[in-house]
Amino acid sequence: MIYKISNKYIELEFCSDIHNIVSLVNKSTKDDYIKVKPDNCIFSLYAKNELGNKVRLYPNDAYRVNINKGEEYEKISCIYDSLFMEDKKIDTSVFVEILMERESDDIKFNISIDNREKDIEIIEVLYPHIRGVYLGEVPEDDILIYPHHAGEKIINPIYKLSTREYQDFWRAQSYYNEDKVYEREINYCGLASMMWMYYYDDKNGLYISSNDKDFLVTGIYTESGGQSAPWMGFSFRKYVNINNEQWKSNDYIISVNCNDWHYGARKYRSWIEPYLDIKKQPEYLKDQVVLNQCYNFKKEGKIYNRFENIPHMYEKGMEQGINHFFIAGWNRGGFDSYYPEFHPDMELGTSMDLYNGCEYINAHGGFATFYINCRIFDLKSQFYLTYGNKMAMKKLNGDVYTENYGTESFAVMCPSHNQWQKHIIDTAVWMVKSYNATGIYLDQLGSAEPFPCYDKAHSHDTSSEFNHGYRYMLSSIYDQIKGLNDDSFIMIENCGDIYGGYVWSNLTWNGPKYDECYNVFRYTFPEFAQVHMVNPVYNLQGEEQESKFKKDVLRAFVLGAVYWLGLTYKFNDKKEMLDYVLRVINLRKRANELIKNAQYMDDIGIISDNGYVTSKWVLDNNDIIVLVGNELQEEGSIWVELNNEPVKIIRIGIDLTESPVDVIYDNNKIRLPICDDEAGVYEIRHSFN
Repeated sequence: MIYKISNKYIELEFCSDIHNIVSLVNKSTKDDYIKVKPDNCIFSLYAKNELGNKVRLYPNDAYRVNINKGEEYEKISCIYDSLFMEDKKIDTSVFVEILMERESDDIKFNISIDNREKDIEIIEVLYPHIRGVYLGEVPEDDILIYPHHAGEKIINPIYKLSTREYQDFWRAQSYYNEDKVYEREINYCGLASMMWMYYYDDKNGLYISSNDKDFLVTGIYTESGGQSAPWMGFSFRKYVNINNEQWKSNDYIISVNCNDWHYGARKYRSWIEPYLDIKKQPEYLKDQVVLNQCYNFKKEGKIYNRFENIPHMYEKGMEQGINHFFIAGWNRGGFDSYYPEFHPDMELGTSMDLYNGCEYINAHGGFATFYINCRIFDLKSQFYLTYGNKMAMKKLNGDVYTENYGTESFAVMCPSHNQWQKHIIDTAVWMVKSYNATGIYLDQLGSAEPFPCYDKAHSHDTSSEFNHGYRYMLSSIYDQIKGLNDDSFIMIENCGDIYGGYVWSNLTWNGPKYDECYNVFRYTFPEFAQVHMVNPVYNLQGEEQESKFKKDVLRAFVLGAVYWLGLTYKFNDKKEMLDYVLRVINLRKRANELIKNAQYMDDIGIISDNGYVTSKWVLDNNDIIVLVGNELQEEGSIWVELNNEPVKIIRIGIDLTESPVDVIYDNNKIRLPICDDEAGVYEIRHSFN
């Protein structure tokens, strides 16, 4: 039987035979987003049985569907009084609710579970699982915004998820599963930086969000039927512990609209903002646009520099006006070795040598940031069996989660266990106290994947507190190092929305070729600074390497990011590339004077058909700053949407010269001529003072 609810934006049909939504119509465009009839239930539950194995629960077809149409909303409710597990009926009920308010383009979803079984624990909830989606006449022009790290913008994801490129994508790959579907799932908060997705074309928009104020470990789930069966599916997996008790989800939101992905970013930001703990960062960091990253101390047993070389390495950065010195590979065994034994490697010098190196930096107008990995424990460490194993994350079967980096193997440590928290917090505070470090960089914190931890001996109450553990670490480190040095700060690798308030910056990196789009996190959280790796990618050569390098340099420029440069070793045979990035950085410094207190607006209202990368920034007085990157260094023009109001335009070129630009209007747009240099800055001023 079909049950229908609607408002002025949306019409939704739920089929009781399929247990799922079979029609989702955008009334503005008349497009039914569900093009292929789904064959799955709107929810999937997974439990741990008496033997400790993970098994799937199935809905009972003998269930009830109610529909309620009130003055302010219409609602569908589904009541399952029991479920099946391995052909056995179990005493567990499920209540599903789909609610549509009259004046909203949002649909709210909730699921409640009452598990009355004493020996069966429900550990995963996948909901709401909608399938069969593509937009418009054909799926090839559909775009998926996916919150992998700082964001992905995937054109034609139905096809892309089925390619070898995505099936071979390290840590964030798609899989061809037993149901003959290409599925891709990454966990929040870390590998997935946010809990929302957006699917759209030039007429239709679909926002999918988990508004989970408990911030559980959450799988951001998407799937594709592939080219032979073109459709998309979306859902969220919650890791829970429902054992002889009741559980109710927080809201899930699906919005049917006619907007692009920026609309979804604003929706998500509006929801999560009250839950963010945004701390004050040192004012001087607003003026930082580049740092000198030095991983070249010890790596894979080879020594490149000792602590006595720190003053020389620092001065090499200062030749370019770079006073932020980032040091990694300083610990026992060097980079990616013997973590978490963060003590100065004896072959590199003494603790006093390291202290003196930092003191030289501090005394000569700079500051140092130290690398600490807060995720992993080297399995070859003599302390692992007696100390580390107790704090390691455990899978459902009791095995330790392990990961390999380079030639080394590591256990993944549990951030929600108080003993590991203390180890990392104390290490970070000690670096500031003992070596006068200013910055602490916590590697992998916002980058690698969160997991549920099933070790009952740990201090956490549930398996899904990974995100809470890292949030506690960040808050504690922030408070304690601020007590030692008010100029101190934290950096993390990659992004996490609930982590960003504690840190100065998120290090985003140029990894394998894929549809990365750092604009997504940047636009959603414009106050969270990004540091971009812009060193030459050494697995590329010739023109391909140079083109990739220029793209990274210019992307960082228009996003107002901080440049991550290995000046002491990455450019030894790359003088032309170094000259290129230093020219752009000089303009970036000039631009920073204009944009550091402006609102980042991505490229909203900018029209460009020439392949330029652009961004728009709005000041409090409504003056506009436009940044342009020009990889091919070709002349042309872009247009900026603007009412026909009096303005004055100033262009700042790569040589830092300023020149006026003739004001040319056309249908509420204003023309900006693009010169044939690497980058440019445009001031559109309403005030003529």
